[in-house]
Amino acid sequence: MSVTLAQERLKRLADSGLRGQRRPSERVSELRKRLEQVDDRTIARVEQLFFGLADRTRLRIIELLTNEELCACEVMAALDLTQPTTSHHLGILERVGLIASRREGKWVFFRISKKVAALMDKWYELAERS
Repeated sequence: MSVTLAQERLKRLADSGLRGQRRPSERVSELRKRLEQVDDRTIARVEQLFFGLADRTRLRIIELLTNEELCACEVMAALDLTQPTTSHHLGILERVGLIASRREGKWVFFRISKKVAALMDKWYELAERS
């Protein structure tokens, strides 16, 4: 949208009285100040988390890990995935900080934190109510 078009729309909104008596420039300034309260690094981190959650397979992996730590081969078998696909999804989840791993010999076990599990419970609850 061009700046001119946005300014025209803001003026029409201000003229409608729906946003009080503030001038469009005051309103834009107010909105930009609100955006400054969250830094770009935090926004990027949230974006990464949502990327990690934005896949059905990764959500299913998180669900499997909700109650117990699992070996990658258990995740692979439970979801009927190939080893490369399983490693790909587990890697994404680990890079964005939704899961953690530990090595025991040649076995790699994955887990999620209680905070992530509680967050997922809230997201599921929200999805069911929507």
